[in-house]
Amino acid sequence: MRKLVSIAGCAAFCLAFAVRSSAEGEGLVKIGGHMKGPVLFDTVKGRAVVNGVKTKGSYSAGSYFGAHAFIMYVSKDINDTMSVHCAPDFGNAGAGATPVLGTQLGEGLKTTAGTPTLKFNELTFNMNVPAYGVQMRAGYMSLPFIQDYGKELFWHEEHNAGKFTLGNAWHDTGIEIYKSLEAGPVSLPLSFYVVNGNASSNRDNNNSPAYMLHAEPEFAGVKAFGSVGGGMWGDKVVMSTGGFTGYMNPKKRFMRWSYGAAYSYKRFTIRGEAASGKWDDNLFAGKAQEANKLTYGYYGKIFYTVVPGRLTAMYHYDRYKAKVEATSPNNHVIKEKYKTNTVGLQYEMAPAATLIFQYDVGDWKNDDVPGKEDSVVFTRALASLRVTF
Repeated sequence: MRKLVSIAGCAAFCLAFAVRSSAEGEGLVKIGGHMKGPVLFDTVKGRAVVNGVKTKGSYSAGSYFGAHAFIMYVSKDINDTMSVHCAPDFGNAGAGATPVLGTQLGEGLKTTAGTPTLKFNELTFNMNVPAYGVQMRAGYMSLPFIQDYGKELFWHEEHNAGKFTLGNAWHDTGIEIYKSLEAGPVSLPLSFYVVNGNASSNRDNNNSPAYMLHAEPEFAGVKAFGSVGGGMWGDKVVMSTGGFTGYMNPKKRFMRWSYGAAYSYKRFTIRGEAASGKWDDNLFAGKAQEANKLTYGYYGKIFYTVVPGRLTAMYHYDRYKAKVEATSPNNHVIKEKYKTNTVGLQYEMAPAATLIFQYDVGDWKNDDVPGKEDSVVFTRALASLRVTF
């Protein structure tokens, strides 16, 4: 209840200002878009080990549209200080030729011709308070827990995100308060969040809010960034009637942190981040063997502008590991480890129209069965088109 009251209270506070501005809010609706694809080709070659059985081969996903295939950016200024933003996201669940740990090569190839899905990357009400230098946002959003996903940087750098990026995404509903502090040559933007806590990596069905603080200090051309957040995960449900007999997870704590930095010099840009998380007793909740869910990873990216405005080269190193729950052949906790090297090229055919080439070398494994670990070692070549308008 406290969480609902806090979010509703802030929404009412924002709307109280909005009521005064109906006559002043006349203006155009701004519409933009981002088309990720089509993928021109996507092929994989390598070897896999599943329960000790080795296979090798190659396969292709052909041409297709995948996740985040088409995103619209819609905004409307209500007045000089208030606006609404919406980013509907059309795509499907197809992952193309992405290998799947624990399956033979090609078995994880998902259909790319399924029914398109619709979700939102953002659905927010925004308000500026110039007198205090504060910006506020309420609704559904991608939290900048990491730059690579929270700032949607990877969409404009490569077709497929790394395991680190996907594993550390944090999408949530709540409130953002932003303010930039200046002290001479030092700039310190700060963002504070009060959210539901239903991040993509855990389940939430309780009235306890989660919190996150994000900072992006900048000095002498070096931009650093860091986030720390946490709250409670799990259920707090009281069933007064009915025949519910399932286990109800008690509320337990989770904690997440990240840090990184970026620097540009002439034609070079470098960026790296590290992140970790802990969810108390998140694995096997309700069973005899409870364990903490633990994640850790890091990445580094180097960009070089070969031809200004035309050709950019990228190298991306990605490491990620996590304790996860496995149900086959027996319920148990396993460790998954991912190491991926990526070389990429972006060729600007025209303003906002980019041809992307990506070549991955992956080494993924787990300790599913002692002595018979699952693994997949592969190379992947992909080319796709991206258009932004």
